[in-house]
Amino acid sequence: MKKTIIAAVALLCLCGTAAAQRHIEFRWHGLYCVGDASFAFNVNRSPSEASGFGDTVAALMPSFSAGYQFRKEAAVGLGFSYLADSKGAFTQMPLFVELRSHFTRDQLTPYGVLQVGYSLPLGKSSEPPSTKIEEGGLYLGLEVGGRYAFSRSFAIGLHGGYKMLYSNKVQRSDALNNPILSESVALSLINFGVSFYLGGD
Repeated sequence: MKKTIIAAVALLCLCGTAAAQRHIEFRWHGLYCVGDASFAFNVNRSPSEASGFGDTVAALMPSFSAGYQFRKEAAVGLGFSYLADSKGAFTQMPLFVELRSHFTRDQLTPYGVLQVGYSLPLGKSSEPPSTKIEEGGLYLGLEVGGRYAFSRSFAIGLHGGYKMLYSNKVQRSDALNNPILSESVALSLINFGVSFYLGGD
């Protein structure tokens, strides 16, 4: 009986050790970087407008961020993103500071991201009628998702969220390229994407 108890305890210890070895916890401190590929959809489309911000924006919106994870549940970093429509009116590069939080310490964990920064206009549409972003403005991004760690230094996440791009000055023109309106406009986007995490202790 004593040998049976000892054998059972040894088996439990071996099983516990094996389970612990299978558990993977993504690194919890140090430098990190995240590459993101999101597909963004404009949700404030105005069908009455023939061009410009009234058009539907549905485009791939890649982004990259890097920073420092100082707690298992908290990280802060800097990043940039890129958005362009087919006409060039929306071509912008948001630069932002991000706060990132992973809510558990498990191999699979939910997470949330807050990004705040400034969006710079890069391209201008030149074919009339056109809409040209003359000045950038506030950028805000909110995301929630889940991250799965394949090792201590590599993980993949799926997420959904909201992005807002504000332009301080937008210049519109008619078919003869004569200016007809100058205004400030906010572009609201719903996005879904995949994130790739790299990091190390």
